[in-house]
Amino acid sequence: MLKTVNVCFNRILMDTSTFCSNLTKFFHFMPSPEELELGGSSLEYLNMGGIPENPSAALNNVKSLRISDMSFRNVEEVSSAVYLITSCPKLQELTIECEAVGIVVEPVIQFLRAKAISCGAMKLLKSVEMRYFIGFEMEIEIVKFILASASVLKEIFIWSSGQFHWGTQMMDEIKKFHRESPNVRFKFEEM
Repeated sequence: MLKTVNVCFNRILMDTSTFCSNLTKFFHFMPSPEELELGGSSLEYLNMGGIPENPSAALNNVKSLRISDMSFRNVEEVSSAVYLITSCPKLQELTIECEAVGIVVEPVIQFLRAKAISCGAMKLLKSVEMRYFIGFEMEIEIVKFILASASVLKEIFIWSSGQFHWGTQMMDEIKKFHRESPNVRFKFEEM
């Protein structure tokens, strides 16, 4: 078993024919890692072939998932992230680095609200770290989704990027969201 797999594509990559752009095929040929890191626009490219109905067995041992430069303006990228998060049955640690988005994207919000009803999907998730969190509605919706789906969540740590002006007020609101785990500890820090 492989310990760590890092996948990072550059957003300026135009010719996508040189690599697998299908999640099913990609994970079929990947060993079963314990740690998976996806960066850049990996999620966007991997979604080009569509999201499979059944999760890949390669995700069965992933305990730590890190998604860097997560763009909340692209519903395909967000749907790939949600697929990965919910397809790792042993997932215990999740880190999402938010990419700054200046506009609210309604399709992303609607997608995340629809997914928020899949309670209990993340049975072992204990720790979540959100980095570069600004407080846009799309970011808040993914926090709601995680809180509603993680039954043993112990901590959610939100790192704000300094552009987050209403930190205390927003954290008070986040603490009121429905959550599967009654013992979640919320931490907030500005970078």
